[in-house]
Amino acid sequence: MFTDKRTLNKIHAILDASVSHATMRLQDLIPVFMEVLCDTPEYLQFMNSVPAYASDDKASDWWNSEEAIMLLESLFDTLDSYAPDGYSFCSHPGDGSDYGYWKFTEN
Repeated sequence: MFTDKRTLNKIHAILDASVSHATMRLQDLIPVFMEVLCDTPEYLQFMNSVPAYASDDKASDWWNSEEAIMLLESLFDTLDSYAPDGYSFCSHPGDGSDYGYWKFTEN
């Protein structure tokens, strides 16, 4: 866990470590990404975004909907906004299914 220096919000992730690994399924990513934000004001905006029927059914069609895709994009944007200087919330450069706060590398 780290604390955002600008807002003092706690982010439930470790820098240079996976938040989610080996999946790109929205039904796996969205709940994990929301957990990272659970101590932020944005979490209140996201917490009821997944319909109850979809939360209970990982095979629900909702997970393949435009609404789910838009939620994932919003989560990515919010998670990245909490990235410390020199870091970004993204997939690992060597593994597209490994998401976390990764340090920028200059090429």
